[in-house]
Amino acid sequence: MNNKKIMLIITEGCNLRCVYCYEQEKRPSVMSFDTAKQILDHSFSQMDGYDGMTIELHGGEPFLNFPLIKKMDAYVMEQYSMWPILFRTTTNGTLVHGEIQDWLRERRDRYQVMLSLDGRQAEHDANRKYSDGRGSFQSIDLAFFQKTWEFCPVSMTVNERTLPWLASGTIWMQEQGFDSLNAFQWAVSWDLKKNRPILAEQLKLLTDYYSAHPEKHMSLLVNYQLPYFFLPTDGDYRYCIDIDDPIECYDAQGRYAPCHGFTAFTTGSEETARNFSDKTIRDFIFEEENICCGCRLVRLCRICFAANHMMTGNMQKQSEEICVFNRMCIEASIQIQRNRIRLKESPDETDLEDLRAADAIETYLKENW
Repeated sequence: MNNKKIMLIITEGCNLRCVYCYEQEKRPSVMSFDTAKQILDHSFSQMDGYDGMTIELHGGEPFLNFPLIKKMDAYVMEQYSMWPILFRTTTNGTLVHGEIQDWLRERRDRYQVMLSLDGRQAEHDANRKYSDGRGSFQSIDLAFFQKTWEFCPVSMTVNERTLPWLASGTIWMQEQGFDSLNAFQWAVSWDLKKNRPILAEQLKLLTDYYSAHPEKHMSLLVNYQLPYFFLPTDGDYRYCIDIDDPIECYDAQGRYAPCHGFTAFTTGSEETARNFSDKTIRDFIFEEENICCGCRLVRLCRICFAANHMMTGNMQKQSEEICVFNRMCIEASIQIQRNRIRLKESPDETDLEDLRAADAIETYLKENW
């Protein structure tokens, strides 16, 4: 199904102060219902070529504006229920109790909720804190997310402090029944000399775990579609990260941006945001100064033009450290997938294609790095 995707930043406030947060301008600004209605009416009026609509509710912490979520849901289902509609949101979970739980439980078939969770309590609380320094782990009703959505996705952000816990935290979340969508902290400089051997050790632990448990969903960090390597790299690049990009994004004031990373809320500058207000995701192509330009791995790696811009002021300046980390994760994925295929009595054609891609990628890596 070809869904049109829009993102609404319904609040620029958050009740947490996570150590790695890239949103520069936390403030109490919230989207009004009139603004949301105008955006929705405009988006639904331009549905040619689409089969349905995905509406992503973003923040800040979206459930700080729960009244708007309820109004939007009622309005969309009243006016546009002739279209297949999916709501998605990411939450820190601390406000999802009582009425909010009941409301989501009744609508779980059309709501996908991703929980920001950085592993067990120690690693989570090292990252995700209240403004007074308290950790937020104990404020989350994990059982609700586990029971309401099978393999509920959790967003785990790995920074330098928690990198030594990457494997244990990921494995713990997998054993709890969550689907781990972990990623490195972006838009910062990583010390490769210090962190590369730590990451190598953690990837070895994850490789051992996923090889021994082929029934487990691989975490995003090592989950690669290896045959993408064979796709051409001279046109329809794999934009940003391994999830759907919104075609339209709107901040709390209703101003358009090509994605969340180029709003004033994220950049911290109204002027910078205006520089991208006439762009779309498809305008973001790799130029020669970008180390990703011409790389055969570009269809595999997680790329973010906005993260580049946040770190260097230039969306083409891809982080060398993230490039190294991506290659390490791809190599781990190759090993896991080979090990899993070896466990099968009769590999199918998909397995054989994965093995061909694995061999080709390894040859490419040896020849180029």
